[in-house]
Amino acid sequence: MYTEYHALSKRIQALELGDYLEFGCGDGGFLKYVLDQNISFKSVTAVDINPEAVKSARTTLEAFNVHFEVEENLPLDIESNQFDTITLSNTLHHLRDKPGVFTELKRVLKKDGQIIITEMFSNDLSEAEQSYFRYHTLRAEIDRLHGVFHEMTYTSFEIQEMVSDAGLGISSKEILLNSQEAAPDKIDTAKMEAKVDAMTQAESERPGFLALDQTARDIKAHLRKYGIKRPRQLYMETTIQ
Repeated sequence: MYTEYHALSKRIQALELGDYLEFGCGDGGFLKYVLDQNISFKSVTAVDINPEAVKSARTTLEAFNVHFEVEENLPLDIESNQFDTITLSNTLHHLRDKPGVFTELKRVLKKDGQIIITEMFSNDLSEAEQSYFRYHTLRAEIDRLHGVFHEMTYTSFEIQEMVSDAGLGISSKEILLNSQEAAPDKIDTAKMEAKVDAMTQAESERPGFLALDQTARDIKAHLRKYGIKRPRQLYMETTIQ
């Protein structure tokens, strides 16, 4: 997905990574994107709460020497002042304790280090971007039904407020536009419809399924009319104030 944001590549290539931590590495997609384009890292550490995600990330990143940590609770099992660069990519809306996470990341960051945040946001979206936003909202709702913390995405203003409240200063920021064509693509649309169907049908025995099913129908209608593209993202380079 990250290759769809051309401006992101230039930003990543310009970074001096040094000792580098990816927090919330998921399946390793973003971390691989960074390491493929920027060899300025001295060491690489990846942290995630989900053991299955880390297992997948190990495969994704097998060509790189990455130290993986499965950390379900804070504080992290990492000494203070360890990292020059920390990245969080579309991680904020998965964090239950955002203030606690930011406090911990500031602890393990070197005094002159940087925290890079990329986060898709929910305001000022095109109709094609709205398709993805609606799909993501449904996915988050189903995750919550299964006890998984997963919020809707925030506005760009809310994201910046979180960063400011955490005591981080924004040294540079940019709105990353998705370069994918906005016109409906039959293949992409069909794939997304299949994903929506799979998610909702898996909940067919759950009370309230009819409401989920109607939401899915509305999403698919919007998909067919407008197509789909991942929403624009807010990119921020931040430092400890």
